[in-house]
Amino acid sequence: MTWLANGEKTTAWAHHAWSDFASLPDKHRYVAILPVHGLADHGMALPLDIEEVVGSELLRGAVSASLDTLRARVLPPLRFALAPIPASFFGVDPETAHDLILEIASGVQAAGFRKLVFWNTSPWNEELVDTASRDARAGLGLQTFVINLNGLGLDFHPQGSGRPALQALGARLCGVAVREESRAADVSDPDFRPGFWRQPPPVIPDPALDTTALLADATAHLARLLAEIDAKAPLGTPGTGSTPTAPPAARLAAPAASPANPPANGRASTSPAWPAYRSSYLPALTRTELEQWPEKAKTLVILPTGAIEQHGHHLPVGVDSILGQAWLGAALPKLDPGTRVLVAPPITFGKSNEHMEFPGTLTVSAKTLRRLLLAITHQLHALGFRTFGVLNTHGGNSAVLVYTLREIQATFGVRAGMISSGYSSQLPEVEREFGFHGGTWETS
Repeated sequence: MTWLANGEKTTAWAHHAWSDFASLPDKHRYVAILPVHGLADHGMALPLDIEEVVGSELLRGAVSASLDTLRARVLPPLRFALAPIPASFFGVDPETAHDLILEIASGVQAAGFRKLVFWNTSPWNEELVDTASRDARAGLGLQTFVINLNGLGLDFHPQGSGRPALQALGARLCGVAVREESRAADVSDPDFRPGFWRQPPPVIPDPALDTTALLADATAHLARLLAEIDAKAPLGTPGTGSTPTAPPAARLAAPAASPANPPANGRASTSPAWPAYRSSYLPALTRTELEQWPEKAKTLVILPTGAIEQHGHHLPVGVDSILGQAWLGAALPKLDPGTRVLVAPPITFGKSNEHMEFPGTLTVSAKTLRRLLLAITHQLHALGFRTFGVLNTHGGNSAVLVYTLREIQATFGVRAGMISSGYSSQLPEVEREFGFHGGTWETS
């Protein structure tokens, strides 16, 4: 099966059908969790998506350890938020980021959920998440909670005391040797909040740090916080809610199977790296690898766009986004060696407002979808890339994508268009005549 993130499988929002959401008992007591991960150079030659590497592993471990007691659905991660310093990437403007979060929250509320947890690993998005959380509570009536990574004693912020330990943990999860970053710091006004961290200062690593114990402790801490949230009565519900039950200690004590010092020739992690085509995934590059990528102007950058929407009683709501990831995972290994192709971070949430009467559907507006595509293209253009292909697997996105691609061509002077396989499957006559959604083709 193809997954949209590294996560606990049974609680993944995208892998449940809309009718599962409709029939779920006591939805108002369930916890919906939205991971928010930035893309940035945090030092020690770690990949740009190191926040997701660490954050998804902690969340997966915490949820897996709490399956007997935690009522949860974990949303696909949000990878597009603020990127205010030169060392951060693929950011959007604050209004777009805020709208995107509130649009996702609206889908959570429409599905019948009343608790929404923001699991944020980005030091540059703490204030944004705080603002969106308050607005989701005031405007949508959701009971919102924010868990920032620094609440677990780990912190990607340059001034965070937990940064060296977090960097060592990140190196372990990526299967690379712990080493000191060579880039010199470029910081101004560090004590005049918020300061300007053009290039965060280097980290002095501790090769003797017990990252296995660190991972276990942080996972257990996150599990306890989620248990406290689960135990709270939903807003407007009398009583104090259920009594929290501590997750089984044995399951939290050893969440990791890989060694503390993984081999240098492979990525040793407690779970398979995401995505399956990681060698072609742009956020899996380090900042130096990205800057030194050869022949950028001749490299095709694929921009996947999908959706989270109903596909009948028998298919999960994530079908469209799952199909795009599955195709990439199957097709990219078939390319000739040396083919210049990279894949940008995917736009998982699409324009699906025509399906909103089916719970579990999540939609973004045409305005937000356009702004996301423009922001990604602007970043790629600034990095030196000039050829972009949108791999779209949701028909509701198509019109917005086409007129936005025209805008991109005119604005940036690049080659940009839609990628299509040209494949035509053999379909039953009735589906050839009338079908286009959740039928034989998508099901098979």
